[in-house]
Amino acid sequence: MGAPFKRDVQALASHTFDVLVIGGGIYGLTTACDAAQRGLSVALVERNDFGSGTTFNHLRTIHGGLRYLQTLDIARARESIRERRTLAHIAPWAVRPVPFVLPLQRSLTRGPLAMRAGFLLDVLVARDRNEGLAATHRLPAGRVIGADAARRSYPELEGVHLTAAAVWYDYVTTDADRLTLSWALAAADAGATLANYVDAEELTVREGRVSGAIVADRQSDHRVRIEARTVVNATGAAVNRLLDRYHANVSVPLLQAMNLVTTRPAPAAAIGGRITSGRNLFVVPWQGRALFGTWESASTCPPDALGVDPDALDAFIAELNQAFSAFRLTRDDVSLVHRGVVPARAGSDGNLSLDGRELVFEHRREGLTGVVSVAGTKYTTARAVAERIVDRLMTLIGRPPVPSRSANIQLPHVDLAGDALLRHAAAHEMVQTLADAVMRRTATGALGRPDEATLAHAARVVGEELGWSADRQRAEIEALRGMY
Repeated sequence: MGAPFKRDVQALASHTFDVLVIGGGIYGLTTACDAAQRGLSVALVERNDFGSGTTFNHLRTIHGGLRYLQTLDIARARESIRERRTLAHIAPWAVRPVPFVLPLQRSLTRGPLAMRAGFLLDVLVARDRNEGLAATHRLPAGRVIGADAARRSYPELEGVHLTAAAVWYDYVTTDADRLTLSWALAAADAGATLANYVDAEELTVREGRVSGAIVADRQSDHRVRIEARTVVNATGAAVNRLLDRYHANVSVPLLQAMNLVTTRPAPAAAIGGRITSGRNLFVVPWQGRALFGTWESASTCPPDALGVDPDALDAFIAELNQAFSAFRLTRDDVSLVHRGVVPARAGSDGNLSLDGRELVFEHRREGLTGVVSVAGTKYTTARAVAERIVDRLMTLIGRPPVPSRSANIQLPHVDLAGDALLRHAAAHEMVQTLADAVMRRTATGALGRPDEATLAHAARVVGEELGWSADRQRAEIEALRGMY
């Protein structure tokens, strides 16, 4: 690993950066990495921890856009296929192939014949799906199998009415949060200056052009002015927070999305199931557990709607039991609720659903030059979105074009586990809270709240590295309990 990954808020005021990225989710981190690897000077600030918002709460799948072929959206399918392969190339340690199985019934548009046609098209569109990949990461072509064969191979289909089943392969992340963090580490390796728990309070503007931002260090409440030639507003659901005072707001309807980590053992494959509304839900094998998703709210929500509504949770469980009757889920099976607020779009029927396209805005028409805002829901293609954003930034800064390198440079990986990884994270990966170490730097608490002995041990290990007192360790444990 190259440059040290240390938190130095004062370094943010050291000079004028080419790019200031506000927001440390997957879109912000990939943008910072791509820009730094092209030789731009980059700063990134995140008001909480890196990858702690909606990025933490995705379904842990890296998919090749098979569903886009249903609408013949070849361009989006090709991008998904390319980016799926890219992640397997630059971070093979972070993904593994998993079969996805969807029960089929007699239907002209969603039945066996339609899926066979889709798989034939996929053979052409995804002809290079495995190019340059090791044998361990190559994905077989999709196929349709009969009902009896499906039930024999996948016992989770017990009680499901089907005439056949579609089987295809995508990736599931083995450690989603380490993968997200690796983009931050790679950005630092390329020279970017990053800091978590730094809140961007307002943009600074001179004569209609952005000149940076005023930020507050949440650990000390000290304020710093960051000078920058361009700003990327990658604050997710809070995309309008910094734009309000300049009347540059963007119109993005928002939904709450939810996935459930359970105590149920992982199935051998990711299994799909359809509910009465026609939507597909999936149960995904992840770290030995069954992960269910994705539920979407029926109406729009405010950007800070991050709580868990008990009625919504019960409704989601009811839908899952409709789709996967063999599981017979209850609230007691749920160990962690992943929830986030994400962009939505209205369909032809007027109903809202997650918007799988990235939303990228410039604000020159509103008299604000040098700011690019981005919002999106798709983890798989975040790197490609970042590449396009950095192309725009190069033009805004007046730099000659420089090709992106982020599809070819291996993402850093630390091959440690247990206490060694906890200590390494605390000492070298900008850990500021116990939650950072337990939920995002290691898998200690990724599946649900650890028992009290494990929490106490983790607080002691992290505390020894960071100089926490016994009182601070107890406070960190209490704060972590509250998060669960």
